[in-house]
Amino acid sequence: MSAQSLPASPSEGAVVRIENVSLSYGSICALDAITLDLPAGCMVGLIGPDGVGKSTLLSLIAGARALQSGRIEVLGGDISDPQHRKSAYMRIAYMPQGLGKNLYPTLSVFENVDFFGRLFGHNRRERKRRIAQLLERTGLAPFADRPAGKLSGGMKQKLGLCCALIHDPDLLILDEPTTGVDPLSRRQFWELIDDIRNDHAHARMSVIVATAYMEEAARFDWLVAMDAGHVLATGTPDELLQKTGAANLDAAFIALLPEAKRRDHHAVVIPPRKAGTGDEIAIEAQHLTMRFGDFVAVDNVSFRIPRGEIFGFLGSNGCGKTTTMKMLTGLLPASEGIAKLFGREVDPKDIDVRRRVGYMSQAFSLYTELTVHQNLDLHARLFDMSPEIIPGRIGEMAERFGLVGIMDALPDDLPLGIRQRLSLAVAMIHRPDILILDEPTSGVDPVARDAFWQILSDLSRKDGVTIFALRPHLADARRQGARQRRAVRDH
Repeated sequence: MSAQSLPASPSEGAVVRIENVSLSYGSICALDAITLDLPAGCMVGLIGPDGVGKSTLLSLIAGARALQSGRIEVLGGDISDPQHRKSAYMRIAYMPQGLGKNLYPTLSVFENVDFFGRLFGHNRRERKRRIAQLLERTGLAPFADRPAGKLSGGMKQKLGLCCALIHDPDLLILDEPTTGVDPLSRRQFWELIDDIRNDHAHARMSVIVATAYMEEAARFDWLVAMDAGHVLATGTPDELLQKTGAANLDAAFIALLPEAKRRDHHAVVIPPRKAGTGDEIAIEAQHLTMRFGDFVAVDNVSFRIPRGEIFGFLGSNGCGKTTTMKMLTGLLPASEGIAKLFGREVDPKDIDVRRRVGYMSQAFSLYTELTVHQNLDLHARLFDMSPEIIPGRIGEMAERFGLVGIMDALPDDLPLGIRQRLSLAVAMIHRPDILILDEPTSGVDPVARDAFWQILSDLSRKDGVTIFALRPHLADARRQGARQRRAVRDH
């Protein structure tokens, strides 16, 4: 079924009309002849993983990027027409992807919103009134004098929203606004959007959101599922579920993908640990406390993680998860308490401790100017592996993580899911006993996410690797049953 033949939109008219729009970055096709109407007066979600064209489409709608081919009408006029674009800018708010990307880090919370109010021509009295209302509604009023650069991720997004709403826009465009934000802040962000839209002044405001989080998409009015620059389907969340016969949007998105992309997909199965494997404690925290001057970042935290366990470390931004991880791995000496790895007290000066740990960061710790093979070789040498065993280990990693056919490719030329597997291979090249993952599946489609977690299951259950996941995707925590022993809260 084509996008055009799906059921009608849930509201009258279209806030955006897209006709045969294509756009390429060099040889890479980001959008391929898209034709689509986005309904007015509701929450529209563009869903799909990173790299499918969501951000490109939003930037075209916002008038931030020039059209290459096709036509886009926004708020009743051609967005490529200079005269209409100039008038439409006063009615559009656009939050680009990335925490605080539309903010000035050295300006205070108040000064940031005031700056945007000036840009839109509000006088001093009107700015003061609007800023007071927005800061009160977002809970930022007590932090009006704090520099934006010193806010948490969730607070930065709320401040960005204040800046976007200062001029009462008719169209609000949000590009993955909650990526990198903890689950509590995500929920608060969407409740804030709902509250603002329920207000009389914003009742007719249209909102277009790009997201890779399917649990977020379930709350939107109308969805556009995208893959490889194409529209897979459109409709309300219930219509997509009915169309695919799926129980949730994760499964629905998988069902909508081309057959070639979902052919080998299967549900993740993580068997119980073998009897006796829980007898050895891999990671132990005994009353860990970390102070930075008068600030207590971690306060009296204790837990034990058996060898081979998959451990999900959940908590809001700034609650102390990363600081705890650094104390446990010797990157940061504890102010009080004891950190142990495999029964041995951690010594921050002992490099052997770090050799037992593999770390995969959220930002993918790859060298983009090096090939896949060169990245693996470099990290093997950094961990002082014997030169004679490195080629064999690289071959083993390439085979295990599905990298055999791309060893000469550069990371930036690879799809996100494959870059993710390469990052995991780099983290495992030196055979660590403990693997630390920082929000490992952010922006990844459900097929790639399940494949990734099946690899982690094998590492845990077959190789006895202890997996410590910081801020795992909540769908991962539910699906894989990552054991949540304790989430560090309130510092």
